[in-house]
Amino acid sequence: MADPVRIRRVAEQIRAELSQILREEVRDPRIRLVTVTRVKLAADLGAATIFYCPLGEEPAGPRGRELEEAMRGVTGFARRLLSQRMKLRHTPDLRFVLDDSIAEGSQTLALIRSLELRSEEAASDSPGEPGPSGGGPAGGDPQRETEDQDGETQFEA
Repeated sequence: MADPVRIRRVAEQIRAELSQILREEVRDPRIRLVTVTRVKLAADLGAATIFYCPLGEEPAGPRGRELEEAMRGVTGFARRLLSQRMKLRHTPDLRFVLDDSIAEGSQTLALIRSLELRSEEAASDSPGEPGPSGGGPAGGDPQRETEDQDGETQFEA
């Protein structure tokens, strides 16, 4: 079994080399703007799982299936070029897997942003009550709302 540090180093080198191969050497028009997000390498360095995602496109649907087919077709070519560029005793078998974590992350971020907008709208719709629990000054003094340059609302007594 190889050293874990060596495995990480080799996986990173495989990721960099495959990114360059896919960008500069592969002539398949279906493989355009593809990013290699990470490489998971077996402990014996015999197999590598390459995670990739298309940039600026939704990985689901017909484009995802088309891209998976194209990546399967380019596997042998990429492995041969990888063996020429890297000094390994055995070049690992390559398996390409569509990485949808970026799409999931942007969906999660969109959900969080929509929740933030809803909470801001709810806060602006409900009037503030004076007193200690309502956020206004105690004693029932009249309040004046002002908005500063940053859009923050300030209360003045």
